[in-house]
Amino acid sequence: MRNALRILIATWDGAGNVPPIRTLAGALAARGDDVHVLGHESTRESFEDTGSTFIGWASSSQPPFIREFVPEDLESAYAEEHIFFGKSYQSDLRPVIEQLRPDVVMVDVNLRYGILEGLRVDQPLIVLCHILYGIAVRYDDTVTPYFPELAQAALRDGVPEFASRRAMMDLADRVLVFSYAGFDPLSGTDAGKSVVHVGPLRVAGEKPSGWERLVPDRELVLIALSTSDQNQGATLQRLCDACAQLEIEAVITTGPMVAPEDLDTSENVTAIDFVNHDHILPETDLLITHAGHGTVVAGLTYGVPMMCMPFGRDQDFNADRVAELGLGTVVNPNSQTDVLSRLIRDMLDDDALRHRARQFRDSLQTHPRIREALAVIDHAVDSSQQGR
Repeated sequence: MRNALRILIATWDGAGNVPPIRTLAGALAARGDDVHVLGHESTRESFEDTGSTFIGWASSSQPPFIREFVPEDLESAYAEEHIFFGKSYQSDLRPVIEQLRPDVVMVDVNLRYGILEGLRVDQPLIVLCHILYGIAVRYDDTVTPYFPELAQAALRDGVPEFASRRAMMDLADRVLVFSYAGFDPLSGTDAGKSVVHVGPLRVAGEKPSGWERLVPDRELVLIALSTSDQNQGATLQRLCDACAQLEIEAVITTGPMVAPEDLDTSENVTAIDFVNHDHILPETDLLITHAGHGTVVAGLTYGVPMMCMPFGRDQDFNADRVAELGLGTVVNPNSQTDVLSRLIRDMLDDDALRHRARQFRDSLQTHPRIREALAVIDHAVDSSQQGR
């Protein structure tokens, strides 16, 4: 019989990073581990619902771009200073580790000072990567003015020297990547022995959708353009208008940032704030997405061709990867209605595209999942305890 672990997860409200970490926390709590989640207050209810104990960051505030539109250049600047290189994540994390004395510390890949604290302490460190690992380590951190301070802080804290984000990741006991290895441009031996792809950690959704097919004999297009505010309203309307020109059925999920009634829809288009992806994707013939990682891997899971309309963040990289693998195409979000209508029709008529998407889906049947993630955590703890 295994001993229950005391686990500390340090994360933040970055929208797409919350679902896989919440799934992991829930699986750990369900098997009897004592799970503590350190995060922004906006995620408290979400994590407490998993059976985890929630602790709010003492001084690290929720980023504004999660709940309201911020131009991409300002969003990137804020994220770099206050999230990626936010020193408060280390100072806030330290007393929590000292108080809880967890068996393992897990830190979101974006919190570099949080990772630094995890490297400083005796407990094993597992980095939680909710984006493609090939994207997470591709940036040249040496060009940012914040990196030298991070490197100096590492030397101050007795952490081995590192010259890049990837070198920093290599110091962790493990890196859990919540994506498919075949979709990630950096995986397997190329990624390093500490990096393990455990899939998106999606669990079958149980929340009812409140949606039913309008025209079951027509092809179905699902349009999902982000749950955070990326100024996607005008693009959603053009997609409504484009679908109105076609003999298809379309469902547009607006999320919390756009009211469904604000969209002018035709008889063959349904606008709704939420539809359970596990209910609709098995029937979907084309997924139109902003190329957020969570939505993309959901499309991959069900073998649905994708039209990617990235707005920023890591979405451009995800979209390019979809196109590179022949699983969809990349389209400018500012494309006009007639162009969108033609592209939708062309993609629905592309039998080769549909075949490739289904082949990729079939290749995922043996991919590691939540059980592998739990095994990796247990192994990291066991190895640490044996080494003491």
